[in-house]
Amino acid sequence: MPVEPIDCPVGALARSDRRRCLRGGAALALLGLSAGWTGCATSGPREFTLSERQILAALSERFPANRRVLEVFDVRLASPRLKLLPAEDRLMLGFDLGVQERLLTSRAFKGHLMFSSGLRFDAGDATVRLDRVRRENLSIDGLPSLLASNVNRWGGLLAEELLEGAVVHTVDRAAIDQAARQGLRPGALKVTEGGVRVTLDPIRAQGA
Repeated sequence: MPVEPIDCPVGALARSDRRRCLRGGAALALLGLSAGWTGCATSGPREFTLSERQILAALSERFPANRRVLEVFDVRLASPRLKLLPAEDRLMLGFDLGVQERLLTSRAFKGHLMFSSGLRFDAGDATVRLDRVRRENLSIDGLPSLLASNVNRWGGLLAEELLEGAVVHTVDRAAIDQAARQGLRPGALKVTEGGVRVTLDPIRAQGA
């Protein structure tokens, strides 16, 4: 993403301050910020946006995925889809679902499975991850009623095993360290119509 020019007038700043401004601008560029670093100030929030395409590309690397559930069903999730839900500050995730029942009929079924999820930033490894994943809808064409109750039980199991904590973006560690030297760190995440907005907040001293 383009970064706006840094407001560091040569005549107004000492040489050391100009170097600090340039390092700050480089950190923001590495983080992918669309907003500029103005006057080397760190008091106001800075932010960058993860696009829907970026998040979907990261999720797509994890699928197709195959799991055996309750020793009864062989399950395959494929073709992830993503929708932003700004009003709920969550994501909606949809998958094509393949199920083979192993004990009674050995039949194969097809359907769809949908989850919703929040997001969190993990400072330990500088990643944005899915958080509080929950099953929203599960439909399987032609599934006998005898099996339906069992199927409804394992949607939550799949959410926890396959999606909870899944990485959707990794921020360059060098950029995190460089931004920290300028007094900034990743803060709140917000789902918007244009993507997921990540705010960089000033680092406050302990006891402040």
